[in-house]
Amino acid sequence: MKNKILRIFGFGFILIAAAIAFFWFVWLIPLKHIYSRDWNENHSTYRYWIEAQKTVGRVGVTHDVGIEIGKWGDEKWVARIITKLKPNQEIGGCENSHLGEALEDLTNQGLGTKSDAWIAWWKTNQNKTQLEWIRDGFEKQGIQLQKPLTTNNIIALLKLINPSPWSVFSTNQFSHTLRYNAMRWLRDSGFRAQQFDLSLIPEKDRDQIIFALLEYAQWYGEHYFDPGHLPIDGEFSYSYPEPIFLSKELRWKVYLAIIFVGLFGFILIHFSKCGRKSEMVK
Repeated sequence: MKNKILRIFGFGFILIAAAIAFFWFVWLIPLKHIYSRDWNENHSTYRYWIEAQKTVGRVGVTHDVGIEIGKWGDEKWVARIITKLKPNQEIGGCENSHLGEALEDLTNQGLGTKSDAWIAWWKTNQNKTQLEWIRDGFEKQGIQLQKPLTTNNIIALLKLINPSPWSVFSTNQFSHTLRYNAMRWLRDSGFRAQQFDLSLIPEKDRDQIIFALLEYAQWYGEHYFDPGHLPIDGEFSYSYPEPIFLSKELRWKVYLAIIFVGLFGFILIHFSKCGRKSEMVK
C-alpha cells in the first residue's frame, strides 16, 4: 500500500512539473513575445499584433494589449468588448486595461469610460461599419468628409492632429483619439504631406498646419505598415519595458522548479519500485 501511494505521488509531481513546463514554454509564449525587447526588435509590428491577439485568448486583455486593440482592432473587437460589458461598469484606465480608451480609438466616439454609454450607443450603431463610426465621429466635430478629400477636409483633419500652435498633445483622452483617427484617415485616403500645396493654407492657419504636416509625416513614416489600416479607398487589402516575469531570476526559478519537482516525482517512483522488490524478496 505504501509503495502504491509513493507511485501515485511520484506521478503527480511529474504531472505538476509537466504542467508548469507547458504553461511556461507553450501557453505564455505569445505574452512573453510581446513584452520581449529582443523579440520585438526582430519582428514586424504585424507579427506583434498577431501575438497580442493570441495573448487575449490565453490570459485576457493586458494593459498594453488593450492599448494596441484601440490602435489596430476592427469592428469585431468593438463587438467583443461591448457585448461583455456590465451595467455601470468602469472600463477605463490601467486597472481596466484601457478598454474604454480602446473603444474610443476604434469608433472615434467620445463616450468616456463608463459602460452604460457604450451599451446604449451599441444598440443603435452595431450594424454600422467601423468606417461609418469613425466618419460619424468626425461629423460630430463639424467635419463632413468627402471622397476624395477636399482641401478644407485635409486642413480640418490636420487641425485635429495639432489642436493649437502651442500644444500638440492634450490631457483630454478623446483629443488623442481624434488625432489618431485623423492621421489614419489621411493615410488611408492616399494623402501625402510632401505633395500638399502650402499656398492653399489660409494665412491665419499656416503655422499650425505646417507643424501638423511635420507631425503627420513623422507618424506616416513610423506607422505606414501598422496593422490598423481602414479600407477607405480600397488601397490597402514597440517598445515597452520588459516585465518582471521575463527577468533572468524568475526564469531560473521556474526552470529549477520544473527540474526539482519532476526529479522528486521520479525519486518517489524509484523508491516505490525498490520497496516492491524488497517485499518480493521477503
